[in-house]
Amino acid sequence: MIRRMPTAGTPLSFGETVGGVLGFAEREKVIADFRSVLRNFLEVENLSVVNSGTTAFFILLQLFKQLRSSENRDEVILPAYTAPSLLLPIQAAGLKARLIDIDSSTFNMDVKKLPSVVSERTLAVMPIHMFGLPCKVEPIIALAKNHGFFVVEDAASSLGTTIDGKQTGTIAPFGFYSLNRGKNISTMAGGIIVWKDKRLSQKIENLVTDLETLPPHAQAIMTLKMIGLSLAVRPIFYSLLSPIISKFKYTTLHTHFDSFRFTTMQAGLGKKLWKHADDLTKRRQENGESLTKIFKNKDGFTIPSIPITALVAFNQFPVIVHDLNRRKMLVYRLLAQGIETTFLYEKPLHHIFPELNPGGDAFPNATYLAEHLLLIPPHTQISQTIIKNIRNVVESI
Repeated sequence: MIRRMPTAGTPLSFGETVGGVLGFAEREKVIADFRSVLRNFLEVENLSVVNSGTTAFFILLQLFKQLRSSENRDEVILPAYTAPSLLLPIQAAGLKARLIDIDSSTFNMDVKKLPSVVSERTLAVMPIHMFGLPCKVEPIIALAKNHGFFVVEDAASSLGTTIDGKQTGTIAPFGFYSLNRGKNISTMAGGIIVWKDKRLSQKIENLVTDLETLPPHAQAIMTLKMIGLSLAVRPIFYSLLSPIISKFKYTTLHTHFDSFRFTTMQAGLGKKLWKHADDLTKRRQENGESLTKIFKNKDGFTIPSIPITALVAFNQFPVIVHDLNRRKMLVYRLLAQGIETTFLYEKPLHHIFPELNPGGDAFPNATYLAEHLLLIPPHTQISQTIIKNIRNVVESI
Protein backbone atom coordinates (compact mmCIF):
# COMPACT_ATOMS: atom_id res chain seq x y z
CA MET A 1 0.00 0.00 0.00
CA ILE A 2 1.30 3.45 -0.95
CA ARG A 3 1.27 5.78 2.03
CA ARG A 4 -0.66 8.95 1.40
CA MET A 5 0.90 12.26 2.32
CA PRO A 6 -1.62 14.87 3.58
CA THR A 7 -1.69 18.35 2.09
CA ALA A 8 -1.01 19.95 5.48
CA GLY A 9 -0.26 19.14 9.08
CA THR A 10 2.77 18.47 11.19
CA PRO A 11 2.78 15.48 13.56
CA LEU A 12 3.57 16.26 17.18
CA SER A 13 6.27 14.46 19.10
CA PHE A 14 5.44 12.68 22.34
CA GLY A 15 7.00 15.52 24.34
CA GLU A 16 4.97 18.16 22.49
CA THR A 17 1.76 16.24 23.00
CA VAL A 18 2.53 15.89 26.69
CA GLY A 19 3.25 19.62 26.84
CA GLY A 20 -0.24 20.31 25.52
CA VAL A 21 -1.88 17.85 27.89
CA LEU A 22 -0.03 19.26 30.89
CA GLY A 23 -0.80 22.79 29.75
CA PHE A 24 -4.48 21.96 30.14
CA ALA A 25 -3.94 21.85 33.91
CA GLU A 26 -1.54 24.84 34.16
CA ARG A 27 -2.31 28.36 35.32
CA GLU A 28 -2.48 31.52 33.20
CA LYS A 29 1.27 32.07 33.61
CA VAL A 30 1.91 29.55 30.82
CA ILE A 31 0.13 31.89 28.42
CA ALA A 32 2.31 34.81 29.50
CA ASP A 33 5.38 32.61 29.01
CA PHE A 34 4.25 31.63 25.51
CA ARG A 35 3.62 35.25 24.59
CA SER A 36 7.21 35.99 25.60
CA VAL A 37 8.44 33.17 23.37
CA LEU A 38 6.49 34.58 20.45
CA ARG A 39 7.80 38.11 21.03
CA ASN A 40 11.35 36.81 20.80
CA PHE A 41 10.62 34.78 17.66
CA LEU A 42 8.87 37.64 15.84
CA GLU A 43 11.14 40.33 17.34
CA VAL A 44 8.21 42.51 18.43
CA GLU A 45 7.36 44.31 21.68
CA ASN A 46 3.57 44.24 21.56
CA LEU A 47 1.77 40.92 21.13
CA SER A 48 -1.36 39.16 22.30
CA VAL A 49 -2.95 35.76 21.62
CA VAL A 50 -6.55 34.69 21.01
CA ASN A 51 -8.33 31.55 19.84
CA SER A 52 -7.95 32.07 16.07
CA GLY A 53 -6.61 34.28 13.31
CA THR A 54 -10.21 35.22 12.50
CA THR A 55 -10.72 36.52 16.03
CA ALA A 56 -7.38 38.34 15.87
CA PHE A 57 -8.58 40.16 12.73
CA PHE A 58 -11.93 40.94 14.39
CA ILE A 59 -10.19 42.46 17.44
CA LEU A 60 -8.17 44.75 15.17
CA LEU A 61 -11.27 45.82 13.23
CA GLN A 62 -12.95 46.73 16.52
CA LEU A 63 -9.88 48.78 17.42
CA PHE A 64 -9.93 50.58 14.05
CA LYS A 65 -13.58 51.54 14.60
CA GLN A 66 -12.64 53.08 17.94
CA LEU A 67 -9.81 55.07 16.35
CA ARG A 68 -11.30 56.05 12.97
CA SER A 69 -11.60 59.70 12.07
CA SER A 70 -15.11 59.34 10.72
CA GLU A 71 -17.93 56.80 10.87
CA ASN A 72 -18.07 57.08 7.08
CA ARG A 73 -14.88 55.05 6.99
CA ASP A 74 -16.40 51.60 6.79
CA GLU A 75 -14.60 49.75 3.98
CA VAL A 76 -11.82 47.15 4.25
CA ILE A 77 -9.85 46.51 1.06
CA LEU A 78 -8.56 42.99 0.46
CA PRO A 79 -7.57 40.91 -2.59
CA ALA A 80 -10.27 39.16 -4.61
CA TYR A 81 -8.58 35.80 -4.18
CA THR A 82 -8.29 34.82 -0.54
CA ALA A 83 -10.11 32.94 2.23
CA PRO A 84 -13.88 33.61 2.14
CA SER A 85 -13.91 33.33 5.95
CA LEU A 86 -12.18 36.73 6.15
CA LEU A 87 -15.49 38.34 5.27
CA LEU A 88 -17.04 37.06 8.51
CA PRO A 89 -15.17 39.37 10.92
CA ILE A 90 -15.66 42.28 8.52
CA GLN A 91 -19.40 41.69 8.57
CA ALA A 92 -19.44 41.04 12.32
CA ALA A 93 -17.75 44.42 12.87
CA GLY A 94 -20.47 46.14 10.81
CA LEU A 95 -18.05 46.97 7.99
CA LYS A 96 -17.95 46.34 4.24
CA ALA A 97 -15.43 44.49 2.10
CA ARG A 98 -14.05 46.04 -1.06
CA LEU A 99 -11.97 43.95 -3.45
CA ILE A 100 -8.88 44.54 -5.53
CA ASP A 101 -7.41 42.24 -8.16
CA ILE A 102 -4.25 40.24 -7.64
CA ASP A 103 -0.95 40.66 -9.45
CA SER A 104 -0.58 37.65 -11.76
CA SER A 105 3.19 37.63 -11.24
CA THR A 106 3.18 37.62 -7.42
CA PHE A 107 -0.20 35.90 -6.70
CA ASN A 108 -0.77 38.65 -4.09
CA MET A 109 -2.65 41.95 -4.00
CA ASP A 110 -1.89 44.20 -6.98
CA VAL A 111 -0.51 47.13 -5.02
CA LYS A 112 -0.19 49.27 -8.16
CA LYS A 113 -3.99 49.38 -8.48
CA LEU A 114 -4.55 50.42 -4.88
CA PRO A 115 -4.55 54.24 -5.39
CA SER A 116 -7.56 53.90 -7.71
CA VAL A 117 -9.49 51.80 -5.16
CA VAL A 118 -8.80 53.79 -1.97
CA SER A 119 -11.42 56.40 -1.11
CA GLU A 120 -12.66 58.52 1.78
CA ARG A 121 -14.59 55.44 2.93
CA THR A 122 -11.47 53.28 3.31
CA LEU A 123 -10.97 52.25 6.92
CA ALA A 124 -8.24 49.66 6.37
CA VAL A 125 -6.22 47.93 3.67
CA MET A 126 -5.18 44.35 4.27
CA PRO A 127 -2.25 42.96 2.30
CA ILE A 128 -2.37 39.16 2.56
CA HIS A 129 0.76 37.03 2.32
CA MET A 130 -0.96 34.21 0.43
CA PHE A 131 0.62 30.74 0.57
CA GLY A 132 3.46 32.24 2.64
CA LEU A 133 4.49 34.61 -0.19
CA PRO A 134 5.45 38.11 1.00
CA CYS A 135 3.25 40.90 -0.32
CA LYS A 136 4.67 44.40 -0.84
CA VAL A 137 3.69 46.34 2.27
CA GLU A 138 5.82 49.51 2.25
CA PRO A 139 3.98 51.19 -0.66
CA ILE A 140 0.68 50.59 1.16
CA ILE A 141 2.06 52.15 4.34
CA ALA A 142 3.22 55.19 2.34
CA LEU A 143 -0.22 55.55 0.75
CA ALA A 144 -1.88 55.29 4.16
CA LYS A 145 0.02 58.33 5.43
CA ASN A 146 -1.71 60.46 2.80
CA HIS A 147 -5.17 58.89 3.04
CA GLY A 148 -5.56 58.14 6.74
CA PHE A 149 -6.44 54.44 6.64
CA PHE A 150 -5.04 51.60 8.73
CA VAL A 151 -2.76 48.90 7.33
CA VAL A 152 -3.03 45.38 8.76
CA GLU A 153 -1.03 42.44 7.46
CA ASP A 154 -2.70 39.06 7.19
CA ALA A 155 0.23 36.76 7.87
CA ALA A 156 -1.99 33.80 8.76
CA SER A 157 -0.23 31.56 6.23
CA SER A 158 3.22 33.13 6.28
CA LEU A 159 4.55 32.56 9.80
CA GLY A 160 8.32 32.29 9.38
CA THR A 161 8.54 34.13 6.04
CA THR A 162 10.93 37.08 6.08
CA ILE A 163 11.66 39.89 3.65
CA ASP A 164 14.60 42.24 4.10
CA GLY A 165 15.22 40.42 7.37
CA LYS A 166 11.77 41.30 8.77
CA GLN A 167 9.04 38.81 9.60
CA THR A 168 5.89 39.19 7.53
CA GLY A 169 3.16 40.45 9.82
CA THR A 170 5.53 42.84 11.62
CA ILE A 171 6.15 45.39 8.85
CA ALA A 172 2.87 47.32 8.96
CA PRO A 173 1.54 49.02 12.12
CA PHE A 174 -0.72 45.98 12.68
CA GLY A 175 -0.57 42.30 11.82
CA PHE A 176 -2.00 38.94 12.75
CA TYR A 177 -1.21 35.23 12.37
CA SER A 178 -3.08 31.96 12.58
CA LEU A 179 -2.01 28.91 14.56
CA ASN A 180 -4.91 26.86 13.23
CA ARG A 181 -4.50 23.31 11.93
CA GLY A 182 -2.83 23.33 8.55
CA LYS A 183 -0.83 26.48 9.25
CA ASN A 184 2.99 26.60 9.30
CA ILE A 185 3.10 25.96 13.05
CA SER A 186 -0.11 24.92 14.75
CA THR A 187 -1.35 24.79 18.32
CA MET A 188 -4.56 23.13 17.07
CA ALA A 189 -6.12 26.59 16.86
CA GLY A 190 -4.99 30.06 17.82
CA GLY A 191 -4.28 33.56 16.63
CA ILE A 192 -1.55 36.14 17.26
CA ILE A 193 -2.02 39.92 17.19
CA VAL A 194 0.98 42.26 16.85
CA TRP A 195 1.08 46.06 16.81
CA LYS A 196 3.77 48.75 16.88
CA ASP A 197 2.28 51.62 18.93
CA LYS A 198 2.55 50.75 22.61
CA ARG A 199 -0.03 53.43 23.44
CA LEU A 200 -2.68 51.13 21.93
CA SER A 201 -1.76 48.17 24.13
CA GLN A 202 -4.40 48.76 26.79
CA LYS A 203 -7.18 49.17 24.22
CA ILE A 204 -6.23 45.89 22.52
CA GLU A 205 -5.80 44.03 25.80
CA ASN A 206 -9.23 45.25 26.92
CA LEU A 207 -10.79 43.82 23.75
CA VAL A 208 -8.96 40.52 24.29
CA THR A 209 -9.94 40.36 27.97
CA ASP A 210 -13.59 40.86 27.02
CA LEU A 211 -13.53 37.50 25.18
CA GLU A 212 -15.11 34.53 26.91
CA THR A 213 -13.03 31.80 28.53
CA LEU A 214 -13.54 28.37 26.99
CA PRO A 215 -15.26 26.09 29.54
CA PRO A 216 -13.12 23.25 31.01
CA HIS A 217 -15.05 20.50 29.20
CA ALA A 218 -14.56 22.30 25.86
CA GLN A 219 -10.84 22.67 26.60
CA ALA A 220 -10.68 18.94 27.33
CA ILE A 221 -12.32 18.19 23.98
CA MET A 222 -9.82 20.48 22.23
CA THR A 223 -6.98 18.59 23.94
CA LEU A 224 -8.32 15.27 22.66
CA LYS A 225 -8.67 16.73 19.16
CA MET A 226 -5.07 17.90 19.34
CA ILE A 227 -3.89 14.36 20.10
CA GLY A 228 -6.10 12.85 17.40
CA LEU A 229 -5.06 15.35 14.73
CA SER A 230 -1.38 14.81 15.48
CA LEU A 231 -1.82 11.10 14.78
CA ALA A 232 -4.12 11.62 11.80
CA VAL A 233 -1.53 13.57 9.78
CA ARG A 234 1.07 10.83 10.04
CA PRO A 235 1.18 9.02 6.67
CA ILE A 236 0.53 5.54 8.07
CA PHE A 237 -2.59 6.64 9.97
CA TYR A 238 -3.65 9.04 7.22
CA SER A 239 -3.53 6.23 4.67
CA LEU A 240 -5.45 3.76 6.81
CA LEU A 241 -8.05 6.23 8.06
CA SER A 242 -8.40 8.43 4.96
CA PRO A 243 -12.17 7.76 4.47
CA ILE A 244 -12.81 8.81 8.07
CA ILE A 245 -10.40 11.77 8.08
CA SER A 246 -11.95 13.17 4.89
CA LYS A 247 -15.20 13.74 6.77
CA PHE A 248 -13.46 16.25 9.05
CA LYS A 249 -12.02 18.39 6.24
CA TYR A 250 -13.53 21.78 5.50
CA THR A 251 -15.75 21.43 2.43
CA THR A 252 -18.31 24.20 2.90
CA LEU A 253 -18.16 27.94 3.53
CA HIS A 254 -17.93 29.04 7.13
CA THR A 255 -21.01 30.95 8.21
CA HIS A 256 -19.83 32.04 11.67
CA PHE A 257 -16.77 32.11 13.88
CA ASP A 258 -16.32 31.60 17.60
CA SER A 259 -14.21 33.94 19.70
CA PHE A 260 -12.66 33.08 23.03
CA ARG A 261 -9.44 33.47 24.97
CA PHE A 262 -6.32 31.49 24.20
CA THR A 263 -6.16 28.37 26.37
CA THR A 264 -3.42 27.06 28.64
CA MET A 265 -3.37 23.81 26.64
CA GLN A 266 -2.47 25.71 23.47
CA ALA A 267 0.19 27.69 25.34
CA GLY A 268 1.74 24.54 26.81
CA LEU A 269 1.84 22.95 23.37
CA GLY A 270 3.18 26.15 21.81
CA LYS A 271 6.07 26.42 24.25
CA LYS A 272 7.18 22.91 23.28
CA LEU A 273 6.69 23.47 19.55
CA TRP A 274 8.65 26.72 19.47
CA LYS A 275 11.80 24.98 20.68
CA HIS A 276 12.28 23.90 17.07
CA ALA A 277 10.26 26.55 15.26
CA ASP A 278 13.38 27.57 13.31
CA ASP A 279 13.80 24.01 12.04
CA LEU A 280 10.14 23.78 10.98
CA THR A 281 10.47 27.09 9.14
CA LYS A 282 13.72 26.09 7.45
CA ARG A 283 12.21 22.83 6.13
CA ARG A 284 9.37 24.74 4.50
CA GLN A 285 11.84 27.16 2.96
CA GLU A 286 14.04 24.34 1.62
CA ASN A 287 11.13 22.36 0.22
CA GLY A 288 9.81 25.51 -1.45
CA GLU A 289 13.20 26.11 -3.06
CA SER A 290 13.29 22.53 -4.34
CA LEU A 291 9.79 22.81 -5.81
CA THR A 292 10.72 26.13 -7.41
CA LYS A 293 13.56 24.41 -9.30
CA ILE A 294 11.11 21.81 -10.64
CA PHE A 295 8.62 24.30 -12.10
CA LYS A 296 10.77 27.33 -12.92
CA ASN A 297 10.78 28.16 -16.64
CA LYS A 298 8.84 24.99 -17.46
CA ASP A 299 6.34 25.42 -20.28
CA GLY A 300 2.71 25.32 -19.24
CA PHE A 301 3.34 26.32 -15.64
CA THR A 302 3.62 29.68 -13.86
CA ILE A 303 5.03 30.08 -10.38
CA PRO A 304 5.10 33.34 -8.41
CA SER A 305 7.98 35.77 -8.59
CA ILE A 306 9.64 36.18 -5.22
CA PRO A 307 11.75 39.17 -4.08
CA ILE A 308 15.43 38.31 -3.90
CA THR A 309 15.55 39.49 -0.27
CA ALA A 310 12.76 37.12 0.83
CA LEU A 311 12.98 33.75 2.57
CA VAL A 312 9.62 32.08 2.06
CA ALA A 313 8.22 29.58 4.55
CA PHE A 314 5.62 28.19 2.15
CA ASN A 315 2.32 27.14 3.65
CA GLN A 316 1.48 25.62 0.26
CA PHE A 317 3.52 25.76 -2.94
CA PRO A 318 1.36 27.43 -5.63
CA VAL A 319 1.55 26.57 -9.32
CA ILE A 320 -0.68 27.85 -12.11
CA VAL A 321 -1.28 25.03 -14.59
CA HIS A 322 -2.54 26.67 -17.76
CA ASP A 323 -3.93 23.49 -19.34
CA LEU A 324 -6.70 22.16 -17.08
CA ASN A 325 -6.43 18.65 -18.55
CA ARG A 326 -2.76 18.70 -17.65
CA ARG A 327 -3.63 19.82 -14.14
CA LYS A 328 -6.09 16.95 -13.80
CA MET A 329 -3.45 14.48 -14.96
CA LEU A 330 -0.89 15.94 -12.57
CA VAL A 331 -3.27 15.58 -9.61
CA TYR A 332 -4.00 11.96 -10.55
CA ARG A 333 -0.37 10.94 -11.02
CA LEU A 334 0.84 12.64 -7.85
CA LEU A 335 -1.92 10.94 -5.88
CA ALA A 336 -0.78 7.61 -7.34
CA GLN A 337 2.56 8.38 -5.66
CA GLY A 338 0.76 9.08 -2.39
CA ILE A 339 1.05 12.89 -2.67
CA GLU A 340 -2.19 14.80 -2.13
CA THR A 341 -2.61 18.20 -3.73
CA THR A 342 -5.39 20.77 -3.34
CA PHE A 343 -7.06 23.63 -5.23
CA LEU A 344 -7.89 25.52 -2.01
CA TYR A 345 -10.50 28.13 -3.07
CA GLU A 346 -11.85 27.16 -6.48
CA LYS A 347 -13.66 30.48 -6.90
CA PRO A 348 -12.57 34.07 -6.19
CA LEU A 349 -14.53 36.11 -3.67
CA HIS A 350 -16.53 38.03 -6.28
CA HIS A 351 -17.85 34.76 -7.71
CA ILE A 352 -18.76 33.39 -4.29
CA PHE A 353 -20.34 36.70 -3.25
CA PRO A 354 -21.71 38.39 -6.42
CA GLU A 355 -22.57 41.53 -4.44
CA LEU A 356 -18.83 42.24 -4.27
CA ASN A 357 -18.52 42.26 -8.06
CA PRO A 358 -19.04 45.78 -9.52
CA GLY A 359 -19.84 44.29 -12.95
CA GLY A 360 -18.63 41.80 -15.55
CA ASP A 361 -15.56 40.05 -14.23
CA ALA A 362 -13.94 42.95 -12.43
CA PHE A 363 -11.01 40.91 -11.13
CA PRO A 364 -9.87 38.63 -13.99
CA ASN A 365 -6.48 37.75 -12.53
CA ALA A 366 -8.11 36.44 -9.36
CA THR A 367 -10.55 34.40 -11.44
CA TYR A 368 -7.79 32.85 -13.54
CA LEU A 369 -5.74 31.99 -10.47
CA ALA A 370 -8.70 30.30 -8.79
CA GLU A 371 -9.49 28.25 -11.88
CA HIS A 372 -5.93 27.11 -12.69
CA LEU A 373 -4.21 26.87 -9.31
CA LEU A 374 -2.63 23.71 -7.97
CA LEU A 375 -1.11 23.60 -4.48
CA ILE A 376 1.62 21.13 -3.58
CA PRO A 377 2.45 20.45 0.09
CA PRO A 378 5.85 21.72 1.31
CA HIS A 379 5.45 20.78 4.98
CA THR A 380 8.06 19.07 7.11
CA GLN A 381 6.99 15.52 6.22
CA ILE A 382 7.85 16.14 2.56
CA SER A 383 11.26 14.52 2.16
CA GLN A 384 13.75 14.88 -0.67
CA THR A 385 12.63 11.46 -1.91
CA ILE A 386 9.09 12.79 -2.25
CA ILE A 387 10.43 15.91 -3.98
CA LYS A 388 12.21 13.62 -6.45
CA ASN A 389 8.95 11.74 -7.08
CA ILE A 390 7.20 15.06 -7.76
CA ARG A 391 9.92 15.98 -10.24
CA ASN A 392 9.54 12.65 -12.04
CA VAL A 393 5.77 13.06 -12.30
CA VAL A 394 6.04 16.61 -13.66
CA GLU A 395 8.62 15.61 -16.24
CA SER A 396 6.50 12.64 -17.33
CA ILE A 397 3.56 14.82 -18.37
